[in-house]
Amino acid sequence: MYEYVCYTKQGNWRFYADSDIDAMRLSLFYCWRDNEDFIKVESATLGKPYTLCLCKIDKTNSIQTL
Repeated sequence: MYEYVCYTKQGNWRFYADSDIDAMRLSLFYCWRDNEDFIKVESATLGKPYTLCLCKIDKTNSIQTL
């Protein structure tokens, strides 16, 4: 299990997940359940931290971070 931090407009909270995909799934579910506004998920494990976020790709392959 890896540790992650979910950031929302209402604050942030730590949680554990098996993978990055599982971390995104869990954070989006809990934000939906608790009516919080999702911003991003950040790894909180040892080593180089990284950020997971949602992006939208349009028909012209233009990427916009949500």
